[in-house]
Amino acid sequence: MAQKPSFLRRLFGGIWRTIALLYALVLLVLLLIVPAGIYLAFFSGPQVSVPQGSALVWAPVGDLVEQDSRGVGNVLGAVFSEPQRQSVVRDLVESLDRARDDDRIELAFLKLDELGAAQPGQVQDLIAAIDRFKQSGKPVVAWSPSYDQSQYALASHADTIYLDPLGFVFMPGYGVYRNYYKEALDKLGVTINVFRVGEYKSYVEPFIRNDMSPEARAANQAWMSSLWRTYRESISATRDYSAEDVSAYIEDFADTLEAMDGNAARMALEAGLVDTVAALPDVREAMRERVGSDDAHGSFSQINQADYLAATDTEQTAPRTDNRVALVVIEGAIVDGESVADSAGGETIARLIADARRDEHVASLLLRVNSPGGSVTASERIRREIARTRAAGKPVVVSMAGVAASGGYWVSMNADQIWAQPSTITGSIGIFGIVPTIDEPLNELGIHTDGVGTTPLSGLMRIDRPLSETARTIFQTGVERGYDTFVGHVADARNMEESAVRRIAGGRVWSGADAERLGLIDSLGGFVDARDAAAKLADLEPGDYALQPMQPPADWRTLVRQFLSAHTEAAWMPAWLSGLVDDEALAWLRTGLTDPHHRYAHCFCRVSSADAGIAALSRQRSE
Repeated sequence: MAQKPSFLRRLFGGIWRTIALLYALVLLVLLLIVPAGIYLAFFSGPQVSVPQGSALVWAPVGDLVEQDSRGVGNVLGAVFSEPQRQSVVRDLVESLDRARDDDRIELAFLKLDELGAAQPGQVQDLIAAIDRFKQSGKPVVAWSPSYDQSQYALASHADTIYLDPLGFVFMPGYGVYRNYYKEALDKLGVTINVFRVGEYKSYVEPFIRNDMSPEARAANQAWMSSLWRTYRESISATRDYSAEDVSAYIEDFADTLEAMDGNAARMALEAGLVDTVAALPDVREAMRERVGSDDAHGSFSQINQADYLAATDTEQTAPRTDNRVALVVIEGAIVDGESVADSAGGETIARLIADARRDEHVASLLLRVNSPGGSVTASERIRREIARTRAAGKPVVVSMAGVAASGGYWVSMNADQIWAQPSTITGSIGIFGIVPTIDEPLNELGIHTDGVGTTPLSGLMRIDRPLSETARTIFQTGVERGYDTFVGHVADARNMEESAVRRIAGGRVWSGADAERLGLIDSLGGFVDARDAAAKLADLEPGDYALQPMQPPADWRTLVRQFLSAHTEAAWMPAWLSGLVDDEALAWLRTGLTDPHHRYAHCFCRVSSADAGIAALSRQRSE
């Protein structure tokens, strides 16, 4: 007779079966809800039409991105947390380009108050679209309760700029401010073993210093000054003031504001930065006089850019041929394996490029790169697929967005043509290795590591043991070899002498304007320019082709990866704590160490300013 299981075994067995049953029920419900939700979101609801004589309300919401990262997994995750707010640059550009020649659209109304993070290079793409719209002779009007730096860059190209009486225009300039962790790591006993090559090695400084090195300070100042010069020239190009007037407004901001008793709106008006100070109801009334009323909105006759794109999709002329220009987006840190939200997986991107190469209808490939780099192994995987695509006879063109540096440049360099905006952040040709070891904290806890191996290399790479000199030699040699490979690839791809590449490499960051002068890119321009170049290289005329975005299939594995990548951290880290540790270097240390050889081409070159916080405060005051 079999022995009856113990009480504890029956108890835990029952708990496990209950958990398994609940999991199966939740999965079943989700499998039913997700398809229904997708159908309702995209295929239901009233048909949208474009009112005759209306205004296109062009309203970026959230952060600017190059492709929508809110896949099925993240739509599912929105059930449990607030969805990520973002606007796709390509959609914003397309809406203005379509409306330019649409007789039903009388003007563009730029509603800029909800624009979030925007990199300078991306903003320049949007400015180019605004300028193309204006060339049609149609007016552009901008409104926001206040303007931060990115918002004002867009508004400055409008014909009329409105500002709320309680608002302000605040342009703090660009800055690179980072947290430095050496002292904290020393107190914790964590050793960050760093291996690097080159003079400009600021990407590893947060882990080995308590401040910015003089070399990094000088290099950062150089490329940020280039970006700031471009910004001042851009906002003064269509306004009645000079770049020097912009500098004077900023340098005297506090004194002038005090002299005007804190009236920042009047200060902006007298400086010529805005045309009219008016509350939103007055702005709406002014718009009614120009385009008429819309009873449904209780405002002026209008259609927002998302509805406009949906309404005009079926009106677009079909291409005369079956030819395609394939579009592959590389956005976020480059990591080994498959892509998840906010990262570009080497395997995923390489597979999309290979699919485009094998597609007989694809005549050329357009890469949109918005990445600070990451894994050397993954970057090289992507570069090789690009080289194979060119060898197969299909032209490849790269369009750099906000940043295409380090690994982002690695994946770009073999293209037939590289396009970037003057304010694109690029270059950073350098490699580093990083291996954290935690033997000291473990020793403090009374946990000790010991053992035996068959060779001197056994156990060499364990993070619970200090790195030996043999291990250090292996890592340093690998990093130096990787750097030489990077420099050699750039020299071959850009038809430059290797010595010339080394003079501008070493991890140094460049603006797009400087990169063109140095030969690292071919031309200055945005996404539309690069798209047209990709078509021209394939001998395609306008109207002969369609743009074909390449996306990985949304199977159940993709769904799970998206859901976990977007929401696992939120489940264990409170929002307030996440904000405290929202540092680029620390975030990368948590999630970016994926390279099997511990070699990275990553640029911590995100520019920052105080404008986002100021804008958030402004929104709170106006609500």
